[in-house]
Amino acid sequence: MRRQQKQNGFLAKSHLLLVAELAILVAGPVLLMGLPVQLLRFSAVFLLAGYCFWRLKTNNVARTYLRFNWSGCRAAISGILLRCFVGSLAIAAIVLAISPERLFCIPRADPVLMVLIVAFYGLVSVLPQEIAFRGYAAWRLDAHNVPFPAAVILSSVLFGWVHILFGSWLSVGLSFVAGLSFYRTYRKYDSLAAAWLEHSLIGIAIFAIGLDNLFYLGPTPEAFASVCSGSMPGE
Repeated sequence: MRRQQKQNGFLAKSHLLLVAELAILVAGPVLLMGLPVQLLRFSAVFLLAGYCFWRLKTNNVARTYLRFNWSGCRAAISGILLRCFVGSLAIAAIVLAISPERLFCIPRADPVLMVLIVAFYGLVSVLPQEIAFRGYAAWRLDAHNVPFPAAVILSSVLFGWVHILFGSWLSVGLSFVAGLSFYRTYRKYDSLAAAWLEHSLIGIAIFAIGLDNLFYLGPTPEAFASVCSGSMPGE
């Protein structure tokens, strides 16, 4: 009897924590959207990743859900490259449709910045997101026995939604579509590294080809004013 009561209490606390996590993920991006300081938005990503890593570690599942599995990553590379090629073509088509003047904006305006993005974007921005929206999300979904088709949609909806902090529904939609592929890669190859690589390549393509204004709202070099005159498309 006591064991049953203890188990029921644990489940109740787990459900309350899940509700709190979802509430933060839903409300947090809206609150961050109004902040003028990009650093605060950036810091929120690290706080989220830190919390997710801590939860995975304390529940002794970090090695399972944050497994890099380099052999799985190698097996995924051909598919990743193909999807990134198709994704890059789609990104270029979107840029030409909504802001053609922004095509290859960053490489033209500031080649050094583009090199820095290629070098550090995957580590500084992508890895924390993968810990949260692939590793941690998979653990929470598995704990509730969510089947894969529903899990990939739910994780992608959350991943897409948090991008509303950039103030555009196009950011949300594109992130949702990308999230479907990232989560599928992560689960199919049992490799956080594979999803990390795919996410990094697509993200670099976004910044290189010209959709950076949908995923970054911080200060920009003065050279951008003369080279890139596109603005955020309307919601």
